[in-house]
Amino acid sequence: MNSPEKNQEKRTMTDADRSRNKSLEEKSHRKIAIFGGTFDPIHNGHLAVVKAAYRELHVDEVILMPTKLRYYKKENPGSRLYDRVAMLALAVDPYPYMRISDMELRSRSDRNYTYCTLTRLAKAHPDAELIFILGGDSLAYLGNWREAEKLFLLATFAAAVRDDVDTDRAKELIRGYQERFPKARFRLLHMKPQNISSTEIRERASKRESIADMVPETVERYIVRNCLYTEERGKV
Repeated sequence: MNSPEKNQEKRTMTDADRSRNKSLEEKSHRKIAIFGGTFDPIHNGHLAVVKAAYRELHVDEVILMPTKLRYYKKENPGSRLYDRVAMLALAVDPYPYMRISDMELRSRSDRNYTYCTLTRLAKAHPDAELIFILGGDSLAYLGNWREAEKLFLLATFAAAVRDDVDTDRAKELIRGYQERFPKARFRLLHMKPQNISSTEIRERASKRESIADMVPETVERYIVRNCLYTEERGKV
């Protein structure tokens, strides 16, 4: 016959196991998506990806993470860091589940690797499942990213696909990755085609052509008011 002490020990161990299981369950229920880019400027295509992630992945929030600016050609200048962040703030303001992180902007390094960023985010949010959003085109190169094997342990990767051809290609790439990296996790975000690019927006803005159908109204007003992407931008 079991003694009361042993029965108590069994109950205590069971309670501890339940506590651990509950902790793991809570972690799996909290999801944070990360969407990075130069966002110069943020446009309706970017927002469509974020909305799809929120809708399809059932995340608690989406972190938009501006990266350090690449160098553009002289005839198509980029905006200042302050302007990029200001436009991001205007674009996400109507959506309570979107927020901005300046983590990569604060980095001392000129080049930020996704592995380093996700490692810092995992430490900052130990209770959450991280989901990294990337374009379908970027999916083809994911296996060559820095510390790829460790990268797949830090986050689920959600690839935005636009049509059946895009989807079939993405599934083929994912099968290949999962053969190389058995613990890799993927999701697909099904998108309507978005024929919008930041490059085209900068070019049209430089000629003072309308960009009303390409960016949120608040962002359009900011670009026009501050003469962004034009030769006059340094005079305002």
